[in-house]
Amino acid sequence: MQRTENSRRKVLLIGWDAADWKVIRPLIAAGKMPNVEKLVKSGASGPIATLHPPLSPMLWTSITTGKRPFKHGIHGFSEPTPDGRGVRPISNLSRTSKAIWNILNQNGLRSIVVGWWPSHPAEPIDGVMVSDHYHRARGPAREGWPLPAGAVHPPELAEMIASLRVHPDHLTPEQVEPFVPLAREIDQDRDKRLALLLRTLAESMSIDAAANWLLENAAWDFVAVYYDSIDHFCHGFMKYHPPRQSWVGERDFELYHNVVSMAYQLHDRMLGALLRKAGDDATVILISDHGFHPDHLRPAAIPDIPAGPAIEHSDFGILAMAGPGIAASARLDGASLLDVTPTVLTLYGLPAGADMDGKVLSTAFSKTPDIEVIPSWEEISGNDGRHPPDTRRDPVAAQEALEQMIALGYIERPDKNRETAVARTIRELRYNLAEAYQDAGRHLDAHRIFSELCAADPDEQRFAVRLFASCQALGLDNEMRRIVDDLDGRRRALFDEGVAKVEALSMKEAAAPLSEDERRELARSRELARYHPIVTDYLRARMLSTGKRHAEALAVFEQLSASLSGHPRLLLDVAGLYRQLGRREDARRVYEEVLAVDPDNADAHLGLCAVALRERRSEAAAHSALDALQRIHQSPVAHFLLGLALARMNEHERAAEAFRTAISLNPNFPQAHLRLARLLEKHFGDVGTAREHRRQAREMNRPALPGSIGLSEPRAPVSGIPVTDLPELPRVEESLVIVTGLPRAGTSMLMQMLAAGGMSVLSDARRPADEDNPRGYLEYEPVKNLMRDATCLAGAKGKAIKIVTPLLTALPPDFACRVILIEREMDEVLDSQERMLIRRGHARESTAGRRRLLSREYQRLLDAAKTRLA
Repeated sequence: MQRTENSRRKVLLIGWDAADWKVIRPLIAAGKMPNVEKLVKSGASGPIATLHPPLSPMLWTSITTGKRPFKHGIHGFSEPTPDGRGVRPISNLSRTSKAIWNILNQNGLRSIVVGWWPSHPAEPIDGVMVSDHYHRARGPAREGWPLPAGAVHPPELAEMIASLRVHPDHLTPEQVEPFVPLAREIDQDRDKRLALLLRTLAESMSIDAAANWLLENAAWDFVAVYYDSIDHFCHGFMKYHPPRQSWVGERDFELYHNVVSMAYQLHDRMLGALLRKAGDDATVILISDHGFHPDHLRPAAIPDIPAGPAIEHSDFGILAMAGPGIAASARLDGASLLDVTPTVLTLYGLPAGADMDGKVLSTAFSKTPDIEVIPSWEEISGNDGRHPPDTRRDPVAAQEALEQMIALGYIERPDKNRETAVARTIRELRYNLAEAYQDAGRHLDAHRIFSELCAADPDEQRFAVRLFASCQALGLDNEMRRIVDDLDGRRRALFDEGVAKVEALSMKEAAAPLSEDERRELARSRELARYHPIVTDYLRARMLSTGKRHAEALAVFEQLSASLSGHPRLLLDVAGLYRQLGRREDARRVYEEVLAVDPDNADAHLGLCAVALRERRSEAAAHSALDALQRIHQSPVAHFLLGLALARMNEHERAAEAFRTAISLNPNFPQAHLRLARLLEKHFGDVGTAREHRRQAREMNRPALPGSIGLSEPRAPVSGIPVTDLPELPRVEESLVIVTGLPRAGTSMLMQMLAAGGMSVLSDARRPADEDNPRGYLEYEPVKNLMRDATCLAGAKGKAIKIVTPLLTALPPDFACRVILIEREMDEVLDSQERMLIRRGHARESTAGRRRLLSREYQRLLDAAKTRLA
């Protein structure tokens, strides 16, 4: 790419995991965070919206790629080892997109990356990378502290960087007592919380030491430094943060109430040192991936599910930018984690990728920047500093990092049965991926995964709840009813059974140790006891709302809200139903009640907007829509409602822009197309464009806009592909009709059907009919060499041909095709392949592990084919 005059700009990106303005602002007011205060006053700042699921490896990768998880490939905390026989911590080897430093590497810019998650093994960039395995201490200092292999690039700096680390054993009382003044009174053999504090403090100091040394001693254009310690301090000690909560003991509060405040102040001092070393000519960006509830929204208990501690996270982190060209004392609204990479690229005068999901934060600049876009940085060749494809990681280092995540409570300790551990890991990766699809409104993709997860493990309630949400978005009312009936029947009994067994076994355990079988039974019973019937009641109420039985749904929601002490989600449901029933005063009262509890709740602001629109109070509606957009800029519904308000205020150009933004964020939004068409025709005289928007709206499913369940996004069309994205197909006689699928999925049968229907098929009959395919295979032998030679397809237009799914990537990119993809139950495919191999004398050992490996790879091939076809 051609670099501009901005290419020698210096940018320092600092990540504070879980930092929250609700903690920072009181400390700034008290004069205790002067360096963050300096950033805020000299630059632009505001909240930044997280993504879901709010899991750190996924989020920090989205920050540095500008892409959602289903594009960048990082889906959780751990992954199977390449041989499928074990589990390892997630690595950057799983990342499928270029990070910002890879893009800068291609443009001749040097980067320093310290501690980013995940960044192990360190990538061979032009600059320095210190991986997220660098600062973890295992065991006492006297046993030595070798640096994990691959933790530093270039390797010749490894010894120097390793010497900068701080071991928890080397911390002095003077360093610890500001956090816990009564630390000397703690019996560390019984109270392990102080050990957690020591470890977290030492790790943050190690990261900081490496960053400071490199800023002084290495050439750089871009620096990214990631501190995970605020998140660790908060997970360990936020429960003791003032004011004392009713469930926190007085002695615990006395010992640990100061930890979180001092952690923030420590980070402010570390920030000050980085700012001084970076210099006044550097643009500084301080960011967190999400917040952490410090107030009455703190949960009293952590759910006993994988990644349960994430319930303590809030949806908004911090963002502050300062430096040359950045507006002073400016407020940034509507920022998302996805916006960071496009904005950094713009700082360097480089284009963003059209395949990035974020936008450039242009309002942060003192002068609106020129914004360029290219289709994708993935298509730009050149040395990007990534690992070669065949690189593998050090298993010892992987195990160390895994132990760290176990200690944090984010993942379970792998079962002694390695196959079980691998299966659980794959399950959680798929669950997280499906939740990321839901977060992006891609409910068809999410529905497919959650359906498979539910089928594989029908006793896991969270799978069913997530599947219900996608069914609701897709309008699958019968499936919603089936899910609710299943939960209401079988799982209500499981809950009662689980509670009874937990009580009985717990009483027995208090008297004497349990046997191994009894311990397993207790663990299983605790799982059953999680299936609380109240979940079923909630889903049934949502189903009643979808069926427009608003009064019945309201009665259930009101009862649930009372029993759960006015949970904000339930209050939003209640307010939405009040709106549907025309009880606008009640709806407004409840929305305001939600905002009194959580002022950053975008759904409550949108609810007030909808109420104001019904009351013809257009200006108030516009203000409420803008309040929502300040928090969640990427909400199509918020832009749509803003457009309605502006249109009524005769702000026609602004209204049209709001509708266009809603459509750009969700092309499957017929109401937005129709409203925009009306404006274009009536006020701008653009009849042609208006007609096109009406045509698009007609061809879409017509979902109900925000109904009784808060203000959810419009339903996606069942096809899953926006109608506007479908190209005009060439005629059949000008196309190659491809029948594809996995081997033994039924492709030969489909070919026979096409032939029976009169279509000409391309087959050389070199493979005769046999017991596996009595009617013949209808194959064309040259296709098997398609990877090396695609000329065999010349002259095949108007004919049907069988091509197995893995070979689809070899099709010429400009070749006119119509594709029929057939799928079959994976177990049936594998069974059929086994039988075929046996008959041909090529039987392979059939083990559960091998079947799983084949199943995963086959599914990957199918998913890749679907993506390519879409």
